[in-house]
Amino acid sequence: MTFWDFCAPFYDIAEKANGQAYSRMLVKIRELIPQGSSVLEAAAGTGSISLAVADRASHVLCTDISKNMLNIAKRKASKANTAKVMIENRSIYDLAEPDSSYDSVIAGQVLHLIDEPQKAATELMRVAKTTVIMPMSFTKNLRGTAKFNITLYRLFGFSPKIEFTSDEYIAFLQAIGFYDCEFIQIDGKIPMGIAIWKKKAIAQT
Repeated sequence: MTFWDFCAPFYDIAEKANGQAYSRMLVKIRELIPQGSSVLEAAAGTGSISLAVADRASHVLCTDISKNMLNIAKRKASKANTAKVMIENRSIYDLAEPDSSYDSVIAGQVLHLIDEPQKAATELMRVAKTTVIMPMSFTKNLRGTAKFNITLYRLFGFSPKIEFTSDEYIAFLQAIGFYDCEFIQIDGKIPMGIAIWKKKAIAQT
C-alpha cells in the first residue's frame, strides 16, 4: 500500500485543516474554468477540485494513481449526483489522452512530490489545449500550529521532494518549462498560490 492509499481516508480532513485558504483556492480555480469547457485533473486525490468545477465544465476527467483516493472521489461524485465527472486510474506521466484534448488541465499539490516533475510538466502541457492550472501550498518557513501540522504529516510518511515559498514555486515552474505563469496568492495558516500557464498558439505557415 502506498502512502497515498494509506492516507486516503484522512486526506480531506488534512486539506480542511487549512480551511479558509483551501476554500478560497477552490473558488478561484472554479472562476478560472470557462463555462462549458473540458477539464482534466491529474493527481486529483479525492476529487475535491474536479467536483468544485464540474458545474462549469462540459465534462471533467478526474485522475490519480491511488485507487483508494479514487474510490472516495467516486463516492463524493455519487453523493453530488453529477454525471459530468469521469474517474480514472491514470499516472501524471501518462494521461493516455490525445494532444490538446482538454481546454483546462489542473494539477494541484503534486509537482513537488514526484521524482520527475519535468516529465510530468511535459505531459500536462501536451494534453492541455489552452491552460494548465497548478495550485500549491507553501510549507517552507512555517511557524506555530501550521508548522506542527506539517511535522505531524511527515510522521505519517508525507515526504515532499522540495518545499517552496511563493517566489521559489514560480522559479521551479519556470525551470521545468512553465514560463510566464500568471500567479494568484492566497493567504492562510498555510499560504497557497495558483499558477496559471497559457499555451501559446503556434502560427500556421
